[in-house]
Amino acid sequence: MASPLPQTKREFCARFKAESGQRIDIQELALETSNLFSFKNNGGLMNGGVCWWHSRFQRNILYLGLFRPSLPKPSTEAETKKLIHLIRLGSGVVTIPGYANFSDFTEENKNLIQAELNSWQIYDGFILGTWIDGLKGQTKLPANELSKLMDQVYKYVGIEKKIAWEKLQLKGITSHAWLIVDIKKLDDGYDLGIIDSNNPRMSTLYSYRTGDESFFVKGYGDFIPYLELKREEERITVAGEVFCGMKGIASQSSPKADMAAYKLDLEDAKNSR
Repeated sequence: MASPLPQTKREFCARFKAESGQRIDIQELALETSNLFSFKNNGGLMNGGVCWWHSRFQRNILYLGLFRPSLPKPSTEAETKKLIHLIRLGSGVVTIPGYANFSDFTEENKNLIQAELNSWQIYDGFILGTWIDGLKGQTKLPANELSKLMDQVYKYVGIEKKIAWEKLQLKGITSHAWLIVDIKKLDDGYDLGIIDSNNPRMSTLYSYRTGDESFFVKGYGDFIPYLELKREEERITVAGEVFCGMKGIASQSSPKADMAAYKLDLEDAKNSR
């Protein structure tokens, strides 16, 4: 089952309904192609890609996007850039006028979005100077340790119904990122629904089996996935709750608090390996 991103406040706020039969889980939105990026991971420093930020931008729009196709499109490039920057910030619900879905929006504004992702990477790398610390890590773990990581992901995605952002530690100082949008528990492991920024037009399946010491994907080799940026997910969830009146405006954090939480996320990522 898949659902389009909401076009009214009522549709948006349906995700917070108590009755499960009336609620659209945030994960369902990731199963609809029109809710996904029209272009894959590209650009970045030395053309090495912007996978971390591509995936975060995708998660932000799934949590905070509201599309109003009946309204006029932004009349200037500056207005479009402002919308794109607001999606990046993830500090509140973003209404996108003149577009029916995220796929159309990203297709028509690819260059502006790519420039924002490039800028975001540079900001994190040279202004914060900390995400680079997260590039070192192991590509294999004892089977029991990897099993514990997967149990944490199951609780996060399968029970708490969140979309997980994971950093993939590849060989050397290379890393990648993907989103886990679904997970099924099996007798011998887990099946995971993945959105990979290198193939962002669909959710793909990865099968983890108990006893594995690493993940393996052709082109990536062996790697370990680490669940990270959990505070960021909490922040964008709260922003949606405030919009729907589930929480008071005082619950929404300030830019200063957001930055402090993000630095803690990065510190956790550095210390988790």
